[in-house]
Amino acid sequence: MIPAIPYIQSRFDEFNARYFNGSLPPVPIKLSHAKGFLGKLTFTRRKQGLFRGYRNEDFALRINARIDLPEELVQDTILHEMIHYYIAVNNLKDSSTHGALFRREMARINAEGGRHITVSHRLTETERAQAVVHKTRMVAVVHFKDGKTGVKVVPNRREHVLYWQRMALRRFAIDKIEWHLTDDDYFAKFPSSVAMKIYLIEDLSVLPVSGTINMG
Repeated sequence: MIPAIPYIQSRFDEFNARYFNGSLPPVPIKLSHAKGFLGKLTFTRRKQGLFRGYRNEDFALRINARIDLPEELVQDTILHEMIHYYIAVNNLKDSSTHGALFRREMARINAEGGRHITVSHRLTETERAQAVVHKTRMVAVVHFKDGKTGVKVVPNRREHVLYWQRMALRRFAIDKIEWHLTDDDYFAKFPSSVAMKIYLIEDLSVLPVSGTINMG
């Protein structure tokens, strides 16, 4: 499932009452599309005075809405971050980020609720594929008059595309240029620039492009 804020809020309220005796204050909930984490508690640590130590404030609970996860894992991720919130909002000391105190609370909730909260989650192949950020690229497929074909990735701005096309047509013997807007990672190996460098492709069947854009 891809969680929405109302769902996360509902689970937060439910788990707060069940596992923390309703002691956790309300916290802003935000969706994240980061590829590096399923959940994260963020806050600011401020010094209270010369001898009064530090206070944690400006909390936010961020849950990943990029990766389609089993609902149980989404709930365990929320609980994982709620343990961090419990420790931070009460200014408790732990031996590390997932130290003895965190693991004690994790074991308690797992035992009480039959949960499967873990310190970390290893993404499956499918989940990793969803986490990958696919960059959209403007790709020119260049058909030369001698029958050869090449590709060039150009910065995705109209002025850059038109400039490169104009200069390429002047410099090379080109039959036609086809423009494609694609997020296929095949083109990540080609540098994006307006340099007059075209990469020849021997086997056209490997080009993952479809449809064309008329650049005029």
